[in-house]
Amino acid sequence: MLIAAAVTAALYLPAGAFAANSPDDLAQIREQLRGLVQRVDKLEQENSALKVENEQLKSEGDYLKAETKGLRKDTAALQSDTAKVQGTDWASRIVAKGDLRYRHEQISDPTRRTGPGFDEDQTRQRVRARLGFDAKVTDNIMVGLQVATGGDDPRSSNQTLGGVSSRKSIGFDLAYFDWKFNDWGHLVGGKMKYPFVRPGQSLFYDGDINPEGLAVTFNHGMFFGSAYGFWIDERNNVAPASATGATSCIATSGRCSDDVYVFGGQFGARVPLGGSTLVAGIGYSDLQNGQGQRPFYNNDPNGNSLTAGGTLGGLRYDFNVIEGFVEYNTQLGALPLQLWANYAQNQDPDDLNQAWTAGVLFGKASNARTWELGFAYEVLEKDAIFGQFVDSDFNNGVTDGQGWLFRAAYAPQKNWSVNTTYFLNERNLDVANATFGKKTDYDRLQVDFNVKF
Repeated sequence: MLIAAAVTAALYLPAGAFAANSPDDLAQIREQLRGLVQRVDKLEQENSALKVENEQLKSEGDYLKAETKGLRKDTAALQSDTAKVQGTDWASRIVAKGDLRYRHEQISDPTRRTGPGFDEDQTRQRVRARLGFDAKVTDNIMVGLQVATGGDDPRSSNQTLGGVSSRKSIGFDLAYFDWKFNDWGHLVGGKMKYPFVRPGQSLFYDGDINPEGLAVTFNHGMFFGSAYGFWIDERNNVAPASATGATSCIATSGRCSDDVYVFGGQFGARVPLGGSTLVAGIGYSDLQNGQGQRPFYNNDPNGNSLTAGGTLGGLRYDFNVIEGFVEYNTQLGALPLQLWANYAQNQDPDDLNQAWTAGVLFGKASNARTWELGFAYEVLEKDAIFGQFVDSDFNNGVTDGQGWLFRAAYAPQKNWSVNTTYFLNERNLDVANATFGKKTDYDRLQVDFNVKF
């Protein structure tokens, strides 16, 4: 580099420079050479810096290439995961739920003494298991499915233990759609939960019944209501009852082709009263084509009056039932308190056509270490309510009875509780039983272990 600098300097020196002998000329030449050397040093430093930067850029380029390759791989995996999620997002729309109940039950019923050796007392162990799914199909359509033990009995999903550990029956308990067509309204169809409000612990309708048909419900401000149609029995070309009682229809025309169904509606309001709420409502239901027929499960009228055909007769009366209820919810200290009453009257018969019940519930067994106590009294005349709907535990599941119900519950942990219910009833309130006369005692104790998930 020094030689190149000297040569360069020589080329740029003026003619005769090498002939100069004066000290000033030599000093000038030295100064020029020094400047050239400094410039060369600077260029060398810049060149070294460029080499370092070039190496850094090369290293960064290799890093970016590796990162780009990794990003491409991650993007491909993400696209694959996205496709999987898009194909299985239905799972996030489904909610599973269920419960299991073990029940110890003791019953004292004198009408069980139908002959020598028959005991009026009965003790049994029972289980109820239910598993259901709620699926959100769209933003405003939901489908509910649920299976339960108990076979096809509409008023009970209990299964009595025994039968030498035999398999227990399971059937569809719920199968319905729920279309929210407006912020205030729903259209529900299929095998559904009751679409109307039931006050407090009223036993006019059995809690295990899930009616089948169509219903429209609404909630707007403090007002609520519903209109519904339930299919009870499809009877296309059913033969009339014979002397054997094998069929469940009475008809003067020689055939039974009129389907049996119920239509009805309810309207009510929830009125805030300070920190309390008053709920009140009225309703109406009409059993269509039931009079003269036997629209019963297991051919049992459940206490309703029959025609002159005796045990083979059809329903003596129609059921056009007007119903009213009131429910008051408040706080007593830190605990909830509920008072309620329910009244119903069948408009067809002139007598034995009324039912009423009232009760109290104090506390609520829900969260850990919470409890509740309650009691109610009910009078259910023979033809006040269609017997197929009434609670299957009170008065042994038949009309023409009255009496008390006492309940207590404690929840050691959330989602499980121990419940005790005691029925102290009188059967044959107005119409005497052929064997036992009027007002036969009926007692029933239930101790339940409940878990939910």
